[in-house]
Amino acid sequence: MNKLPTLCFLICFSLSFSQEKYAKYNQTVSSVESNMILKVIPVKNDIYMIEGLGAGMGNIGLFETDDGVIMIDNSFEIIEDMITEAVREVSVKPIKYIINTHYHYDHADGNRAYGSQNIPIIAHHNVRDRQKKETKAYGGIYTALDNFYVPKHEENELPTLTFEKEFSLHESKEEISIYYFGNGHTDGDAIIKFQNSNVVHTGDSFVLYGLPFIDISNGGSIKGFISNLEMIDSVCDENTIIIPGHGGLSDQSQVQKLHEGLAEYYSKTMTGYQNGLSIDQLVETIETSLGNTSGFGDPVQVKRNFIKSILLENNIIVE
Repeated sequence: MNKLPTLCFLICFSLSFSQEKYAKYNQTVSSVESNMILKVIPVKNDIYMIEGLGAGMGNIGLFETDDGVIMIDNSFEIIEDMITEAVREVSVKPIKYIINTHYHYDHADGNRAYGSQNIPIIAHHNVRDRQKKETKAYGGIYTALDNFYVPKHEENELPTLTFEKEFSLHESKEEISIYYFGNGHTDGDAIIKFQNSNVVHTGDSFVLYGLPFIDISNGGSIKGFISNLEMIDSVCDENTIIIPGHGGLSDQSQVQKLHEGLAEYYSKTMTGYQNGLSIDQLVETIETSLGNTSGFGDPVQVKRNFIKSILLENNIIVE
């Protein structure tokens, strides 16, 4: 019996299934390649931010040391050449370390490119665990993330240095502290502080686009996110410069503002539900403005979804 036609069919079916499964990922990556513009922004001393304009890229942090560059996050694999070119605007020295703020593809998909170059990658151990397998994002806040699958990373594309609670680097008279404050945006969020320069990179544990995406399917917690904003606030002062996961350079007051707004969302949602309010009534009750999050769909629907997600993580499911 000739098994070749059956084998060919199975291979074609598998490829077709994979393309369909990863359609949103592939579509986003293609959009990034055609629309991205990178801007290098000086932050302080030898610290810089690379901001991506046009395609939802997470902010990259750079620190030039005496013998290399430390890069915080590496965005999309497909724009590796663009990112490397932007790094070269800061320094021609080699990339010495990469630090992942979390596992999401808009921040750490570049591990696929830079990991295979044997550049050491530092991350919370849950980042390595997540990237070792296919992941599916929580779609309950933004419907654009429904059925958003990301392929696994190969062994040589994974973080090589992992930590549990805290990790330190001492480079060129700068002390770099990497903190894990607990489940928040995901279950592997790192907050990076340049102690001497008083600069903090928060990854998506602090963002400026409005109601934050919290990946409940992958260890995220809205309550934990709110708590982590308090922890970020605790390592900052009024002079701290903050590189958020998305948005322009920020400061401690904006972290406090987001914390206050989300805390109000959480308390009013739980209290209101316990008092018998419907979702529509809760939407009207919560007046705090955290931006329109217009890039993620209708802002009212996003607000409804966020309220429902707060209830979901308290084991309350509503239609």
